[in-house]
Formats: sequence, C-alpha cells, structure tokens
Amino acid sequence: MFPIYIPVRVGKTECQIQNKSYKGLLFLVLRFSPVESLDAKIGRQVLTWGTGDLLFLNDLFPKDWNSFFLGRDEEYLKAPSDAVKISLYGDPVNLDVVYTPRFDADRFIDGERVSYWNTGLGRRAGQDAPVRDDERDDWFDEDEIALRLFRNLKGYEVAVYGYRGYWKSPGGMDPVTGQATFPDLSVYGASVRGTVGSGIGNAEVGYYDSEDDGSGADAFVRNSEFRFLVGYEQELARDFTAAVQHYLELMMDYGAYRRSLPSGVPSADENRHVLTLRLTKLLMSQNLRLM
Repeated sequence: MFPIYIPVRVGKTECQIQNKSYKGLLFLVLRFSPVESLDAKIGRQVLTWGTGDLLFLNDLFPKDWNSFFLGRDEEYLKAPSDAVKISLYGDPVNLDVVYTPRFDADRFIDGERVSYWNTGLGRRAGQDAPVRDDERDDWFDEDEIALRLFRNLKGYEVAVYGYRGYWKSPGGMDPVTGQATFPDLSVYGASVRGTVGSGIGNAEVGYYDSEDDGSGADAFVRNSEFRFLVGYEQELARDFTAAVQHYLELMMDYGAYRRSLPSGVPSADENRHVLTLRLTKLLMSQNLRLM
C-alpha cells in the first residue's frame, strides 16, 4: 500500500497525517514542525538507533524475534512502537526523545512458533510449555522514555543514550504464578562511529541497571549487565564488503547470582562473547544482494 499524506495546518504549523502500512496493518502517523529546529512524530512508528549489526545495546525499541528466527527479511525484525518522538536540532548537539505511553515488549520467543530452551524443565520446549507472561499494559503508568544526544565530531558520529522502562524480553519470573515478568530497567550508554583506516569502525557500550535486583541476589530477576560492542566494516573488492563484530555481555554481581540459584539449576556464564561475520556481495547493478 502506498502512503497517503494529508497536510493539515494548525495555527502557523504545517502538519502531515500519514496513512502507513506495516505487515498489512494500517495506522496513522502525525508529523509536524512547530519551529525550524524541532520535529515531532506521533503514532505507530518503527524506531531504531545505535551502531550494531543485529546486536542491540542502546536500541531499547521492540524487536520481533519470532519473525527473525522464522527467516523473514531483516526489515521485519524491528516491531512498531506506539510512541511520541521529538527531535531537537542545535549547533552544539542534537536531541531525540521518545516517549512510549504503554510498554512495548519484544515479540519474544515463547514456544508458540519457535521452540526455546526451558531451564526449569532442562530441555527444549515449545507448544507443550509456552511462556506465559505478566503483561505490563497500563497506559501512562507502565511507560517508557528513551533519549539520545548526538553530534558529528570531526567526522565521527558520537552519541550518548538513556532509557527508563523495563526489560524488553522477560527478565524475571514470578515464583508464585510461574509467569515471566518484565522487571524495571534503566540503561545508560554511548557510541561512536567513523572512518578507521580504509573502512568504518564502531564501538558502543551500555550499562543495564536491573533496578529490581540491585544486589544481584534475587534468583528470579535478571542481574545488571555491562555490554560492549566493537565492529569494523570494509569493502574488500568492488561491491564486496566484509563486516565483523565482537560483542560482550558481562554479568554484574556474579557471585551473588551463583549463591542465589536453587540447587541443581545450571548457571549462566559470567562473560558471554558473540563474534559475527557478514559478507555482502552486490550483483546485477546492485539489485541482487548475496549475504
């Protein structure tokens, strides 16, 4: 479906109502700029920021992991948010603020379409043991806010981030009901991206403050984490590009976490490393992409 733009004038402000389509669903987005240095967007929208390639540190916007692991196109990994986005532009720095009045969780792996590892059962599970979650869906009470300060500094894109909300995929469990939960979460981070040698390098850090488990001693709430990403991309030949990444998750208060585990429950690693390699070749006048 083609987008339809409806111009609307409110006072001296030119607005634009956009009729959009996402995965066959229709929704309205209102855009307006009350002053030259401010843009606003209200409605259902796909949001993204950060520097990782399918690895997300400071991008706390919802993802559709079911779509991704079912093999659909990458563009469907980012799920839409019902949010208000305000962008302010200035000489020293630019600011993006995103307010989501009702928590938008990831479309996480719950066993309905894709199987998962069930720690409690000690085996792979699916529709025989789907994940049931305690939804956070109270408008303006269980909300989220994310911000990004960014600027171009001598050819490098530099940004700092902040987020206040909840773990996007279940980060805890209610021991009474057995339901998965979304504990409180604050995230603080930074990133840089720019030319390094003959290619483009990027680095990103994020500290995940799991506020419902400050000491790390609650076995039913995910611990705080430090996350780090470094990547590099370079064109090796005409229309042939290679990109590599190293990603690290470091669990905080690991000793307290180990002591809190019930007997017989296997522990997670203190340091989780992920290495990625993406090779991209463009053919047929760059209309065909092989990865």
